[in-house]
Amino acid sequence: MNRKFYFLIFVIILGFTSCNPILTRFKFIYNAEGPNKEIVLRMEELLEATFYNTDIVLIEGLGTEENLDSLTLGSVDIALVENYVNFKEGINSVFSVYSEILQIFYKSEEEINSFKDLVYDRDLYIGKEGSPTHNLMLDLFEFYAIDYSRVSITQVLSRGDVVVELTNLLSDERLSQYTGYRLFSFENTQNDNSSVVEALSLTYPKLSPFLIPEGTYMGYVEKPIVTLSVDLIMVVRSSMGEVPVNDFTKTMLRNRQIFTSIDPLLYNGMKENFDQEKLNIPLHEGARIFFDGDEPGFFERYAELGGVVLSLIVAIWSGLASLIKWQAQKKKDRIDVFYEDLIKIKNTISGLKKINDIVENVRYIQASQNKAFELLISEELVANESFRIYMELSKETINELRSRLRTLKNLQAKAAAS
Repeated sequence: MNRKFYFLIFVIILGFTSCNPILTRFKFIYNAEGPNKEIVLRMEELLEATFYNTDIVLIEGLGTEENLDSLTLGSVDIALVENYVNFKEGINSVFSVYSEILQIFYKSEEEINSFKDLVYDRDLYIGKEGSPTHNLMLDLFEFYAIDYSRVSITQVLSRGDVVVELTNLLSDERLSQYTGYRLFSFENTQNDNSSVVEALSLTYPKLSPFLIPEGTYMGYVEKPIVTLSVDLIMVVRSSMGEVPVNDFTKTMLRNRQIFTSIDPLLYNGMKENFDQEKLNIPLHEGARIFFDGDEPGFFERYAELGGVVLSLIVAIWSGLASLIKWQAQKKKDRIDVFYEDLIKIKNTISGLKKINDIVENVRYIQASQNKAFELLISEELVANESFRIYMELSKETINELRSRLRTLKNLQAKAAAS
C-alpha cells in the first residue's frame, strides 16, 4: 500500500513539473510617495519581461517602519526605503535609487534665515513619528541645540506653520498646495555657499548637501535654496538568494534609461558607481558580486536548472513532507493571528492620546503572550522562529507603549505645571 502511494505521488508531480515552469514570486513593498509608485511599476514590468519565470507582486505599504518590519518577518522580499532608517538584522541594501530632497515650507511674511527662528513658537509638521523625515528633523534639533520647550509638533499637516517634505522635486500641482508658504534655505548663497550643510553632512554622513537651483520652482523661489538630501535605496531580506539579487541589480541598473524619464533626480541615481560607504544598511552579497564584477559561477547560475533535474527526487520527499507540513501550517495559522493583532496595535501607538488606552493595550499583549505559551504547552503551537519573533516583537511593542505612556505623562505634567 505504501509503495503504491509513493508511486502515485511520483506520477502526479512528474506530470506537473514537466508541464509547468518553476515560477518564483517576489513581494515588493513601497510607499506611494513622490515617483515611487511609477518606479516600482516599471521595475515590475522590466523584471517580469526579462525573467519569464519571475512574478513581482507589488504591495503598497503603510509606512517605512512597517515596511521594514515586513522584511524582517519575511512576509515581503524587496522594499524601497530611505537611507535614514535604523539598521535592522535580516535586511541588506542593493543600490541607491535617487536622492530625496529635504524641503521645509513655512508661513511667514518675512524671510527666515535662522533654523531656530524657523522652529521656535510655531506648529511643526515633521512627518509620522519614527519616519525618516521625523528622525532627520530630530537630528537637526540636536545639531542646532534646540530648546524643546519652544517646539510644538503637530500630527496634522494642514495645521503646520512649518511643513517638512522629504521627497523629489515637487510638481506644479504639488507646489500649488504651498501657496502662502516660503521655502527655507539653510544658507544665504550670496554670503556663504554651504558651510552649515557641509557640517551637517559630516556630522550625519547619510546626509548630503543639495542645491535647488534658481528657477527650479519658477515664480516660487527667487534664489537658490541650500538644503540636504538623503538617498532612497532598494533593500531586500538578507535570506534572498545571491543570484536573483545579482540578476535584478544588473537588469535594473543597465536599463536605467527606462527610469530616468520619471523624475530628473533619477539621472543621478541608479548608478553602478554610487558611494557604498554611505549605506546605513550593509550591501547584499548578490549586489556586491555585481558591483565587483564577480559574476556567479556556472553552478550558482544554473542551480535552478540543476534543481529541475533533481526535482523528481525532491518531489517525492516534498509530497511526503507536505502531509507533515499540513499539520505545521495549522499551527502557523494560529501564530499569524497573534501577529495580526500585534501589528494593528503597533501601527496605532504614535496616535494614542489616552493613558488608559495604552494600559489596556499592554494588558492585552501580555494576555496574548500567556495564551501563546498555553498553546505551546498544549502543542498547538511550535517553538520555532516565528514564535520567537512574535515574543520578541511583542516585548518591543510593550516597550514602545510604555515609552508612549511616559511621553504622555510628561506632557500632562508640563501642562499641569503651566
